[in-house]
Amino acid sequence: MGLLTDILKEIPQAAVLKEKIADIEAKYAASDTENAILRDDLREARAEIAKLKSQMEELSHPDLNEEEVNLLWLFSKNDSAYTVASWTSYEISERSALSYHQTRYYLHKLENGLYLHTTRASHSSSVQYSLAQKGREYLIKRGLL
Repeated sequence: MGLLTDILKEIPQAAVLKEKIADIEAKYAASDTENAILRDDLREARAEIAKLKSQMEELSHPDLNEEEVNLLWLFSKNDSAYTVASWTSYEISERSALSYHQTRYYLHKLENGLYLHTTRASHSSSVQYSLAQKGREYLIKRGLL
């Protein structure tokens, strides 16, 4: 009878073990499902992040108009910076085919937008303009450099 008693004792445990195994398998399947959902969510979040980064890039580099781009390109063509005093602004306006006042306006706008870097000489009223990193980046990203 000892053998039969031992077998009968293990049957309830086998049922409990089967139940526990079934519970663990259900939890495993649920975690697989949740993992798949989270992977999809992560994929969507990454796409949204890329979209937002693109929008941020557009906002930080608003499209410049043709005249501003031409001025940036004009600065990029020369290794040395232009030195601009009141009389050399005319020279820049001649090279860019803009009027003097338009040239001054766009130079100021590009300076404020950090596309151009300026250095003012202490001993004169001249201003030295050079292409800033943001201006160079703008031209490169648009395939102009």
